[in-house]
Amino acid sequence: MPRPKAFDTTQALDAAVRLFWERGYEGTSVQDLVDTLGVNRASLYGTFGDKAQLFAAAIQRYGDQVRTVLAAELAPPHAGRAAVAGYLEAVVHVASRPHSPRGCLLMNTALSCTTAPPELLELALAAVRGSEGALLAALRRDVALAVRPDVRALARFFAAESHGLAVLARAGVKPAQLREAAAVALRVLDAPGPGPTH
Repeated sequence: MPRPKAFDTTQALDAAVRLFWERGYEGTSVQDLVDTLGVNRASLYGTFGDKAQLFAAAIQRYGDQVRTVLAAELAPPHAGRAAVAGYLEAVVHVASRPHSPRGCLLMNTALSCTTAPPELLELALAAVRGSEGALLAALRRDVALAVRPDVRALARFFAAESHGLAVLARAGVKPAQLREAAAVALRVLDAPGPGPTH
C-alpha cells in the first residue's frame, strides 16, 4: 500500500503557482520549488514530475481559478456592455490584488518565457486566446450589438484590452488608472457601429 503523502498537494500546487507567477518559468529553479513548497526533491518529482510538468499543473490550476472569477462576468444572462464592463473590472481585480503577484501568470508566460517547452507555451497561449470567444458570445446576447457587422472585431478588441490591462498591472500601473483605461475602451460600444460592407 502506498505511503500517505507528508504534505498537502493542493497547498503545494498553490505555492508553485505563486512562485511561477512571481518569477516566471525561467526564473524559478527546482531548488526554489523545493524550498518554497517545503518538500524534498524526491517528493516533488514523485508527486508532480519534473519542473515542466509542475509548471503545466500550475498553469492549469491558475487558469481554473481565474476562469471561475472572469467567466462568471461573461456567462448568461450577462450581456453586452454590462458584461464587458464586469469582465474588465474583474481583470483589474485579479491582476491587482493586494498581497498577490501583479499581472497574469498566463500573459506573463506568453510574453516573456522563451525556454519553456513549446507545449507549455501553447497551454498559456490557448488560455489567453480563449477569452475572445466568451466575449463574442456575451456581446451577441445584446440584440443591438449582435447585428453590428464588427461584433467579432469588438470581441477581439476587448480581449486585447483585457490582456493589456494585465500587462499594465504587471508594470505597476495603479488599479484606478487601469479602470480609467477600461472606461475609455467601453466607449466604443456607445458609438454607432460601421455600416454594412459591400
